[in-house]
Amino acid sequence: MAVRTVGLSGVARQATGYDRAQIKYVQNGQVWTAIKLSPEEFDESHRKALLTAHFTPSRELVFSTPGWRSCWLGAGEEKVVYLVIDVQDRAFALEVLAKGTYLAGRLAEGHYFADMQLPLLTNVRWDDRSLFGHIFSGEVKAREFIYGDTLSGPGLRNPAIRTIAFGFGLLGRLSKSWAAFVVAPRYLTIRKIYRDAHEANVMLEILPLHNPEKKSHYLLPIPWLEEDGKLRFRFFRLTPIDVRAR
Repeated sequence: MAVRTVGLSGVARQATGYDRAQIKYVQNGQVWTAIKLSPEEFDESHRKALLTAHFTPSRELVFSTPGWRSCWLGAGEEKVVYLVIDVQDRAFALEVLAKGTYLAGRLAEGHYFADMQLPLLTNVRWDDRSLFGHIFSGEVKAREFIYGDTLSGPGLRNPAIRTIAFGFGLLGRLSKSWAAFVVAPRYLTIRKIYRDAHEANVMLEILPLHNPEKKSHYLLPIPWLEEDGKLRFRFFRLTPIDVRAR
C-alpha cells in the first residue's frame, strides 16, 4: 500500500471489526489498522471536520477537529492525495485538486463521498519556495480508499517496520509478480477504455478473504506481504484510480 509516514497530531489506535475491510498504514514508526469508511457512513461530521483541514509548513494535512489525522499517499500532475482517518478509525482518501491543471481523472470502479470547497486550502501553493508546482483550488474529493499497490511498484511504501524473513519477502514478491501476470489482459483492456491509464495509476487492489464489500475479484487468493511484515492470503483485482474515459 502506498502510504508514507508523516508526523501528525493525535494518537493512532487499533481498529477492530472483522466484518469490515481493513487498511494497514504506517504512522510515527508503527503499523496501525483502520477500517474503510463506507458510503453511508460519510455524514455531516465528516464535512465539518474537512472544513478545518489545512497544511502545515511541511505540507502535512492536519485538522482542527481532535482525533483526525492523515498520511500522504502521493501526488500527480493534477492533485495530491491523502489517507484520512477519522476519530473512529474509519479511513478514506481525500484528493486535493490543483488549480488550472485538474484533468478530471477519476476512480473508475469505486465510491465518491463528497465534492467540497475547503477555504483553508484555497490558493495555497504546494511549495512556497518554488515559482512552479501546484497551487490548490481548494476543491477536494472525498472517496473510497483503494488498498494495494500500483502496477509500477510499491510507490511510497515505507521500509519494513520490522525485519522480514527472507522466505516471506521472496514469497511476497513472487505472489505480486504472479498476480500482475494474471491481470495483464485486464490491464490491456483498461488501456483501451481509459485515457491516461498507465502502470502508476492502475492498482492491484487487495481484498480480505471474507470480502465484506462484495467486490468482484480473481478466483484464487495470493499470499500478500503487508506493512506489519506478515503474510496474509488476500483476493485481488485490478482497479483504475485516476483515469478518464476515451
